[in-house]
Amino acid sequence: MNPTFVEVKMMRHRFTLALAVFFAALAPSLAQAGPPLLCFPMSIGDAASLPWGAGGWNSPRANYDRARLADDTVALLSSQTRALVRMETLRRAVIYAASDEAAAKKLVGALRARAQAGGKTADPRALFDLGYAVEAYRQTGHAFSFARLADPPEDGYALIRQALEARGPDPEMEYAAALVTSSRMFRGVSDEHLRAAIAGAKTDSDLARTIAAHQPLWGSRVAAVTGARR
Repeated sequence: MNPTFVEVKMMRHRFTLALAVFFAALAPSLAQAGPPLLCFPMSIGDAASLPWGAGGWNSPRANYDRARLADDTVALLSSQTRALVRMETLRRAVIYAASDEAAAKKLVGALRARAQAGGKTADPRALFDLGYAVEAYRQTGHAFSFARLADPPEDGYALIRQALEARGPDPEMEYAAALVTSSRMFRGVSDEHLRAAIAGAKTDSDLARTIAAHQPLWGSRVAAVTGARR
């Protein structure tokens, strides 16, 4: 039986206090590949995102002015930007910010202000952005020896769940939730989100291409949840 949302939140708090335990519990394929929110780029076609090099997942441009990072990132996260592009933009933003503490604080502050605007009627996309960003931040210390980012207090998964509940079915947001909960500790929860993402992914879509490219992360889990759905 899968855990309830309250149980998941309790587990997430324990997870935040013991981040090293989380990574020790990752599946072998994930341990080899690296943190999922940083080391697995999204397929976004020609969609606008932060400037990036061609050398793989960790290819920030040396000449990019990180003082512009918060403003550039927020500008790219418009109401028209779909979730997968938001995820890739935030992935790049966090990698840029990992080597610049001032840029990191400004970026998180900007995302937090957007998420808090409107109170209980906050834009679910803004909640999603903050949730995804803080979970990516939590993985920087395991991807970069130089990362100096303070652990944000928010529960990123809870924010993503709120965004999903407010927006309704969104396969790309479901995939984000699957990635955030992709460890063994949350496997049942992750598989439910992964199943929803696969069910909603159109053939030859960016989401379908992204899931296929992330095969080293999921291993046999894609086939398992697809079989269960059938």
